[in-house]
Parts: sequence; C-alpha cells; structure tokens
Amino acid sequence: MPLPKNRSNSVRTIKYKTPSGENRIRYKRRVKGNKHVCAVSGQLLTGVNSFSTIAKSKRKPSRPFGGRLSPSVSRKVIKLRARLADKQITLDDVPIELLPYMKSGKQ
Repeated sequence: MPLPKNRSNSVRTIKYKTPSGENRIRYKRRVKGNKHVCAVSGQLLTGVNSFSTIAKSKRKPSRPFGGRLSPSVSRKVIKLRARLADKQITLDDVPIELLPYMKSGKQ
C-alpha cells in the first residue's frame, strides 16, 4: 500500500523495471500551473499557460501586451499611445497605473 501522500490524483505513479528484473513503482507529483492575472486590473488572463512542456509561442497570446495585460486594458493602452503620438493628450492626462506602458519600446 502506498503512503498516504502518494494516494492522491495529484501524484502520478510511474512503473519501471530495474536491471535485476524487479518491477517497482516511483511516485512523482504533478506540476500545477500558476494563475495569470492582468498587471493593472487583476483580471484573470485566459489563453496563458505556464507549463514548460508547451512551446513558448503557445503559452501566451502573440499580440501586444499578451500575457501581461487583459484585452480591455491593452486596448486602452494602445488608444492612449496613439493619442500621445498625435499629441492630442500629454503624459499628465494618462492614468498613473498605465504610465509604465506608455513608453514606445519593447512591449
């Protein structure tokens, strides 16, 4: 009988054969992913994974601010950036929490 800590579904059983021909069982805890949230609104981000077995391009959306900001906040940031570029507004008009995303550099 396995130990109580190994009787859960969050522990995977791996059966293997030793060089002497004996069958054994190894227990390995499954990796849980983190919940990803928007940096500004705290809203849960969908379409973002933290599993290292998935290709990096599949782990987060391939759009500006993908994996960092929610779609609604990133839409606001893109609009404010365009207005800043056209000089319709100044940096003083931008909300404080969105200021780090106003610089036109790496997103």
